[in-house]
Amino acid sequence: MNSIFFTVITLLLLTAGVLLLMQEFNKTKVSKDVSEPPQPELMSKEEGEDHFSVLMNAVTPVWYWRVNHEYIDFLHATIKRMKMSDINDTPGLFDAQRRCSDLNSAVYKYYDNIKKRCLNGEKVSYSDLDVLNLRQCFREFSLEAYPELVALVWPEYARPDVDPNDV
Repeated sequence: MNSIFFTVITLLLLTAGVLLLMQEFNKTKVSKDVSEPPQPELMSKEEGEDHFSVLMNAVTPVWYWRVNHEYIDFLHATIKRMKMSDINDTPGLFDAQRRCSDLNSAVYKYYDNIKKRCLNGEKVSYSDLDVLNLRQCFREFSLEAYPELVALVWPEYARPDVDPNDV
């Protein structure tokens, strides 16, 4: 009877010891997890280039670079040849040109920032803020700002409404 009593007490003490050790182990593990945020896995430079290429092909509208080149040609053919008095005499022309220039610059800024991040090994997601802003700049420049600028300079050549899904 005595040996059964000591065996039960010993088993209870061992169980309590194991539970205490497990509790301490979990506390240290949780405190380490809280102090260090999870680090994203880094890619090599080649993998980053490939990821950037796939990302840009997915988010860039098929018509964007054609519109961008058309905008540059339009600038050289019209606005850069205009006198400042002509630009000021056309209501809204200066603001429209400034908006196009700002959006075009923003596209290149986001593009370069995303490329740098990818080449540094970061896997930039489609829902990243820079990617979302880049997509917004693509659409706003191509579908709103540039057609409005053309309509101000050459009203007779204003681009008709184009549905991007038909392109």
